[in-house]
Amino acid sequence: MLHATNLSVQILKNISFSLEEGKNLTILGANGSGKTTLAKALCGLIPSDAVYCDDLPVASLSPKKRSETFHFVPAKLHLYDEYLRVSDYLKLCAPLGQIDTVLEELGISRLRGSRCAELSSGESALLMVAGAMVRGARYTIFDEPTANLDPLNKVKLYRLLKTSPRFEHRLLITHDLNLAHAMGSPILYLDRGEKRFFGSCDAFFDPEHLARCFGGSITREGDHFMVNYDENR
Repeated sequence: MLHATNLSVQILKNISFSLEEGKNLTILGANGSGKTTLAKALCGLIPSDAVYCDDLPVASLSPKKRSETFHFVPAKLHLYDEYLRVSDYLKLCAPLGQIDTVLEELGISRLRGSRCAELSSGESALLMVAGAMVRGARYTIFDEPTANLDPLNKVKLYRLLKTSPRFEHRLLITHDLNLAHAMGSPILYLDRGEKRFFGSCDAFFDPEHLARCFGGSITREGDHFMVNYDENR
């Protein structure tokens, strides 16, 4: 089980929640609400004594154990070697991983020999997902994984997030309410560094609760959610 108890780092203020074994999590909130900060604190990229995995402080885990437990997929690919190729990047993620199989699953086998620095933003996003797939950590944390993807690849990634056995537990940061609703996972909603909601997907997407979170800016039509640009609402 992964849990945080009164986590207060940087913008975050007394965040507490528990993620039971076998459960996934979707993290929602406005820009600057602390979503990425929370993700980094959970996996130890931001030091904290308030995060536990199986009752052990994440800060106490060895580097090897922590890398087996957590894999963070950032919103943007950061490179320190402009000549690094896709196949080499994936070998760094998991030296013995099924690189060719994963590239084929994502439909990007053609990129195997390409330099990472020359990839488009969408291709870079898929490469980071491929890295998570070959890594196979216990908890994979995705920070806005669909932000740079075209509609076909968004659907492909949704299906992988929903069903792939390569991801044991998925923690998803997103602004995409349609994706969050389709995932059906418990939701943690942050507002200016504070926890405003932690509960079921159905409870979060109740019309009255949506109105409290977003005012009249979101319109729900069945299971679809749209931004309302009508200034008169």
